[in-house]
Amino acid sequence: MIRSRKRAGLTLIELLTLLGLFLFLVGFLIPAVFRVRVAAGRTQSINNLKQMALALHSVNDAQRALPPVVGEFPANSNTRGTLHFYLLPYIEQDPLYKLADGNVWNKGVYSQQVVTFLNPEDKTAPPNGLYEGWLATTSYAGNWMVFKLGGASIPRTFRDGTSNTLVFAERYQMCNGQPTGWGYASLYYWAPMFAYYSKARFQMTPSQEDCRPALAQATGRAGIQVALGDGSVRLLNDALSTLTWHLACDPADGMVLGNDF
Repeated sequence: MIRSRKRAGLTLIELLTLLGLFLFLVGFLIPAVFRVRVAAGRTQSINNLKQMALALHSVNDAQRALPPVVGEFPANSNTRGTLHFYLLPYIEQDPLYKLADGNVWNKGVYSQQVVTFLNPEDKTAPPNGLYEGWLATTSYAGNWMVFKLGGASIPRTFRDGTSNTLVFAERYQMCNGQPTGWGYASLYYWAPMFAYYSKARFQMTPSQEDCRPALAQATGRAGIQVALGDGSVRLLNDALSTLTWHLACDPADGMVLGNDF
C-alpha cells in the first residue's frame, strides 16, 4: 500500500512572521541607506568646493590675480567669461575652456554641464541640468565682495586673511524661476554669484516660492556648505548671525568673526 506524503508548507502564522521580519528589515535599512547617500553627497560637495577653492590659488599663482565674477580676465584681454569659466583649466576641464576660444558664449560652452559645479544633494536642478534647454546650471556661487569685476588677488585683497573669508557658497540651481548659470557672463541674477544685490544672510532650504536669487541657499537642513579662501570647507548652521555672515563675506573689514562661525 502506497502512502502519499504531504509536503510541509508554511502556516499562515509563519508566513505572517516572515513578512513582519522582512518589513522590519526594510524599515531598518531604508533610513540607513538614506543616511549613507546623504553623507556621500555631502562628501562629494565638500570635495567640489575644496577643488574650486584650491583652483583659485592656482589661477592666482599663474596670473598674479583672481578672476572676476563676470568679465574679462586677465584685464583688457578681450575675453568673456565667469569666475567658474576661468577655473576650468585648473579643475581638469581644459578642453572645454579651450573650446570657448576666450569667450564662454562661443560654441555652446555655457550649455555644458560640469560635474565639479554640481552638488549631488541639490534637488533644484532643471530638466537635464539645463535651464530652458540651453543654460547649464551650478550649485555654487562666488562671493561678489571678494571677486567683483576683477582686481582681487591673494593675499593682497584678503586683508582679513584667507581663512576668514568666504569665496564660494551653495546656491540653488533654480531659485523661484531664476537659474544659476555657471557660464552666464552678464551681471544679473543668473550669474553664479551672491552678495551683490543683497548682503543678507543665506537662506536655509527655502521653498521655491520663498527662494531669493540674490542670496545663497543651503541645500541641506544641517546648514550651508561654504569654501574659504585657504581652501578649507565649512558647514555653517542656522545659528549663524547675519553680522558674522557679512563679516565672513567681506575680505577686508578688519573685524573678528563671531563665535558662531
